[in-house]
Amino acid sequence: MTTNAQLADEIIKQLTIDEKAQLLSQVIWETTTISHLNPHLSKFLLADGPAGIRRLKEYFDDDIYNTKPSTAYPSPSTYASSWDPNLLTQIGKHIGEEALQEAVDTMLAPAINLKRSPLGGRNFEYYSEDPYLTSTLATHFIQGLQSTGVGACLKHFALNNQETRRMNLNVEVDEQTLHELYLRAFEKPVKAGKPKMVMTAYNQVNGDYCASNPELLDILRRTWGFNGVVVTDCFAAHDLGQGIKHGLTLQMPGESKENITNQIQQLITTQRLKITDLDHAVKRNIVFALDAAGERKHRKNYNRDAHHDFARKVAENSMVLLKNEDQVLPFTTNQHLLVVGELATHPRFQGGGSSHVNPYHLEQPLAELKKINQHITFAKGYQIDNLHQTELVQQAIDASANQDAIVVFAGLPDLIESEGYDRDNLDLPINQNQLIQAMVATKKPVIVVLATGSVVTMPWQHSVNGILESYLGGEAGASAIANILFGKVNPSGKLAETFPKQLSDNPSYLNFPGNQHTVLYGEGRFIGYKYYAATNKNVAFPFGFGLSYTTFSYQTTKPLVNPTHTQVTFQLTNTGSLGGQAVAQVYTHFLDTTVGQEPLQLAGFQKVYLKPQQTKAIVIDLDQRVFQTFDTTTHQWITNAGTYHIYVGNASDDSQLAAEISIYGVTTPVTANSNLSDMLQQPTMKATLQLLFKKHPKSAEFLALTQDKDPLKARSMGGLMTFNTLKRVDPTLNDHVINTMVQTINQKGDLIHANHSK
Repeated sequence: MTTNAQLADEIIKQLTIDEKAQLLSQVIWETTTISHLNPHLSKFLLADGPAGIRRLKEYFDDDIYNTKPSTAYPSPSTYASSWDPNLLTQIGKHIGEEALQEAVDTMLAPAINLKRSPLGGRNFEYYSEDPYLTSTLATHFIQGLQSTGVGACLKHFALNNQETRRMNLNVEVDEQTLHELYLRAFEKPVKAGKPKMVMTAYNQVNGDYCASNPELLDILRRTWGFNGVVVTDCFAAHDLGQGIKHGLTLQMPGESKENITNQIQQLITTQRLKITDLDHAVKRNIVFALDAAGERKHRKNYNRDAHHDFARKVAENSMVLLKNEDQVLPFTTNQHLLVVGELATHPRFQGGGSSHVNPYHLEQPLAELKKINQHITFAKGYQIDNLHQTELVQQAIDASANQDAIVVFAGLPDLIESEGYDRDNLDLPINQNQLIQAMVATKKPVIVVLATGSVVTMPWQHSVNGILESYLGGEAGASAIANILFGKVNPSGKLAETFPKQLSDNPSYLNFPGNQHTVLYGEGRFIGYKYYAATNKNVAFPFGFGLSYTTFSYQTTKPLVNPTHTQVTFQLTNTGSLGGQAVAQVYTHFLDTTVGQEPLQLAGFQKVYLKPQQTKAIVIDLDQRVFQTFDTTTHQWITNAGTYHIYVGNASDDSQLAAEISIYGVTTPVTANSNLSDMLQQPTMKATLQLLFKKHPKSAEFLALTQDKDPLKARSMGGLMTFNTLKRVDPTLNDHVINTMVQTINQKGDLIHANHSK
């Protein structure tokens, strides 16, 4: 049977250069009949969709919100807070089922750029500040979506961490940070998720636009082995020849056939593009189109009400209870409650821009609360679009009399969080903060329900009794809030981002959003909780934090970490009276660094449901990347040998169980310019060097000096010496001998350890 790849080869043989060129443009595929090029070729349709399908009614409609109704799921920042990979798989499947009905071949999702700054305008659409959590959740989303036959488009590759000047800004980032944070977030989704598409970002990275960036595209194609379609973000093909040469295949939305054919003909005439490179690009697009056509036979209608109910389940599993002083929550059905805030009647449920969804059935929080409790009074309290309605505050104060508690619905207006621009600050509107303070002054218990896509500051944090971060809960978020407030659902969401006390605490503060041309990632690898842990800086709420209506305890009766350092094992018990879900989190910290402090790293996690008083044995696989670093000398991942602190807890700053382990091997590859002090930081390297210097007595003398009691001799006369400086004083050393020593150390690792392991 002929495969689609073989059929694509046959089709390419029949096409002229001009016809091939046309197949590099999405406009040609989606809006132009192309069956005349070959009867096997047909249109394919792409649509936005990390929070549901944004399916335009008309392709060239200038109104991006004129879309067909579909299920508005919670925003990615919301469902990432579920810390539940299996839930992400189900989200992907549900969105895929809707895409099948709407004749969509590939969803432009997931979007997984890291949250470098809490000001990022698109943070509601991204998952986390952590690459491991991001990559794990994104992989499951892709697998769920593509199990339906609908393709996933992973975006934005790479370092699209801000909206300000995103179309021209040059990101300056060091190689280690690039690989250990920003590329690490994409690697697992590409390798394990195998998306049908990857979308490049608008911005430049170290001087080259992403759509034609040789370093990024070569990593994607050659290092990671991605064989699907690489598509530009809208209008972002700045160097088409260089892009195609390194793996770009499709422009979005593309150009007319006249423009694209003229460009390709000129590139080939000037030998900036080879026909073989053109053929490779076109083949990937053709295979994609043939695969899409084959999946269309699975199209069917989905149950809209069932998908609405699932959207509620997602929201219930994702909202984060940040404070519950004196167990003010959950409410009972006979309590008299005052609900305050316009967001209770006009909910904020999604972010702005290309992920905007026209909801099938949008719920109202006040109405959902009243379905459970008949003793509810409402006061508007503020207007979203008017900061000076002070009389509304007094009305709320008056209405608070004879109430048992006050629930304030607060959050950011729609226009604050959107694609296209970043936020100016982390503040709620001033009228909302004033309202909350006024409610606190009534001396009644006050619970704040936040509707935000990302971080906000809370000047009233220590004054209120309860805080529920509902994020952007989608069309069924209102009933999810009601179910949590009244205890029908035990909250289990955990923050996938740190909430700092103030904006200036953030590590990117002095380097965001950069100047008119560049942004320097001066904080390096220390973003989010990695920075706060390294500097011991207090935060409002830490990464991984979230409360429950029950309590959990951790125990271990055997070594926490197994001998191969690939798993942790412990027992988890629900010590409360309600069933609930815990998210056990594992963190590692490398202690024996020779190059400055190493960042704290999330190494594994697992979400577990436990009945009251139930105990389960938990086994969590450790991501082996946490024991590695990206070496900028050899440009590869290497193992960090030495001691690691490992702990298990409920958040990044919570250690319930802890252990230390040692990993052996060569940490940083040795070169002729490595000094003895750095080399001796590696376990048993002293014995290794003594063995190598056996026939080189002068070098052995300097090695012995590193142990002298006199620090001047030990550190300066001994420790600073390198192979290249030793050969100046040791006539038995030459370049050949040194190269042999270096090669021996790097290939075999620690000689003494290697001998012991035999």
